[in-house]
Formats: sequence, C-alpha cells, structure tokens
Amino acid sequence: MDRDGNIALKKAALRVAMVDRRRSIPEPLRVEMNREIAARLLALPELLTVRHIHIYLSHQALAEVDTVQIIEALAVMKKRLSVPLVRVGDISSAQYHPGDEVKATLAGYPEPAVYTEADESDLDLVVVPLLSFDARGYRLGYGKGMYDRFFCRLSCSGLTPVRLGVSYLQQQCEKLPVDPWDEPLDAVVHQAGIIRYT
Repeated sequence: MDRDGNIALKKAALRVAMVDRRRSIPEPLRVEMNREIAARLLALPELLTVRHIHIYLSHQALAEVDTVQIIEALAVMKKRLSVPLVRVGDISSAQYHPGDEVKATLAGYPEPAVYTEADESDLDLVVVPLLSFDARGYRLGYGKGMYDRFFCRLSCSGLTPVRLGVSYLQQQCEKLPVDPWDEPLDAVVHQAGIIRYT
C-alpha cells in the first residue's frame, strides 16, 4: 500500500480511538473540564482586540468540548459571532446569536435553522473542533477536510484569523499522521492550559 493509503488508515484508526477516548471520560468530569476550557479561552489576551469570531456548535453525541458557555460569554462581550454552515462539503460562515434556533444536519451537526451568511472579511478568530492534536500544531478532524479547505480559502483571500483548537488534554498525541493539505493550528486550549505553536 502506498504512503497516502497508510496515512488514511492511520487517521481512520485514530479517529475511532479518539472518539472512544473522549466518550470514556465520565460526564461530570467532562462538564468540569468544559468549564475550565471556557474560562481559559475567555481569558486569552487576544479576546481584547478580536471582533468577529467563528465558532462551532458542539455535537453532544460525539462528546465534543461544549461551546455553549463560550458562545454565551462572547455574546456578553459584544463579539460578533458566526458558526459553520456546511454546503456541498465546504464550510462558510453564518451569523449567530445565542438562542437562535438550530437544527441537526443529516450528519448530526447542529447549524442555524434560519441563517444569514456572515461577512468573513473581518474574521479574527476561528475556534475549531478536533479529535486529536500534536506537538506541531496539527489536528485530527473527522476526515472530511472541511476546515483545511476553509482555512485555505481564507488564506487565498488574504485572511489570516487565529486558528484556535479546543480539546481535552487526553486527546493529545506526540505526532499525528499528516497529509500535504493539512492546515496547522496557532494554538490549542485544553483544561490545564494553552499550547501555542506560533
């Protein structure tokens, strides 16, 4: 099997293992870690100057880091919020306010039931879900490449928002298998602190 096939198999196996690892964390502990992650993210000095933040709506069945507290706090801070809108396998940004009605997509991901596309030209920060991350800033996503294409599209338009992953520390790997198109993060916030790569 060629190198690309080996990488694909390694990533697929890691995805299964990391979803299992995340789901194995007892719910009360996950709730506490979510609070710690939210507090650390909201204390970032970058938040003093950013205006427009793109942040995912967490998928509870996958035990993702819960973004509800973060979104509510960012709204209180008068930040402009947008969330992922997936169409034909690619991400764009939809305006979002806490309390907006959401619906589950066919893949189970929540998104606004009614939406207005957001202007991405002043996007300052993107909060990204992940299954695993490594010491170099690479993330393991769900295998669709949507965030990689999203970041590439923004970069090609001259837009360079901060790329911030949120994760439980238990998801860290020493070195992830990486494809040429994988886009690295600038930092990862976890329950015990923050790791910066730039």
